Amino acid sequence: MKKFLTIAASAVLAAVMAFSVTACSGGTSVKIIEIDLTEEEYAFILPKGSELTETINGYIADLKSEDGLNGVTIDELFDAEADGTAKNLGDVLTEVPAGADRSDYFVVATNAEFAPFEYFQGAYFAGIDMHIAKLFADALGKTLVIRHMKFESVIPTVSGNDYAGDSEDGTAVAPDGIQADIGMAGLTVTPNRAEAVTFSDSYYNAAQRVAVLSDDIAFDDCKTKADVVAVLNTLTGEIAGAATGQTGYTYLAGDNSGTMGDDFKGFADVFKEIKQYNSIGLAVQDLAGARLRVVVGDKFTLAEAVNGING
Repeated sequence: MKKFLTIAASAVLAAVMAFSVTACSGGTSVKIIEIDLTEEEYAFILPKGSELTETINGYIADLKSEDGLNGVTIDELFDAEADGTAKNLGDVLTEVPAGADRSDYFVVATNAEFAPFEYFQGAYFAGIDMHIAKLFADALGKTLVIRHMKFESVIPTVSGNDYAGDSEDGTAVAPDGIQADIGMAGLTVTPNRAEAVTFSDSYYNAAQRVAVLSDDIAFDDCKTKADVVAVLNTLTGEIAGAATGQTGYTYLAGDNSGTMGDDFKGFADVFKEIKQYNSIGLAVQDLAGARLRVVVGDKFTLAEAVNGING
């Protein structure tokens, strides 16, 4: 019988969240409200019409199977991140060498500020997505190139065109350098993005959660996401934070396109300011410093950031 990511990820997330709660009970500064506010899917992105789409979807199916891709399953990648045994990739090219045959290289666009999916261990790339990138490149018989860039540059770099679909004010972002073969950056599947790029099959079921200071009791009686929303709507004049371009920011600011559903009506008329950060970790740092009232982010990545703050 095949094991699927939704099963393994649930177990991993439970373990990570349990650790977070333990840390908070020890008197550290930040806690997570353990209620999912959204239901999303993460997938990789490819240029429209990419000949790799079917192949990548086949590789994803292999990763979810008992045999894995080249003997590695996606369950094992999540488990390694959860138990602290995950390794970095070591030396990896960050650009296609001048004069080289482009077809010999598998170019990945990412924003390595989203642990445990993509991040840096020292100077080296690490994380679930980055290990999957290496597996894909090896299976294709190509040399891996990973290009780190701002999150908002990933979609235009893959599509090869300016992209404004995630911009609050409609500002278009231009591609960053050469067009990539794939984007791997913890990307939520949305209708706006699907107009610009082709999504692979999903590989992770995501959700957004709220983090607050450990002595903040406002959410203590919450049992459902409706309870959390009700409390958020009482925080008039407070400051919230999230990572630029990520779903947590859209949750707070609201989805102007109206395509992401009722969970994304936003709280722009509640908060005095919704601050954007280059990573969820930086937002949690400001939360710990009492410069924010709440932070919203992917529950797995938010847990990583909170654990890092709580020590």
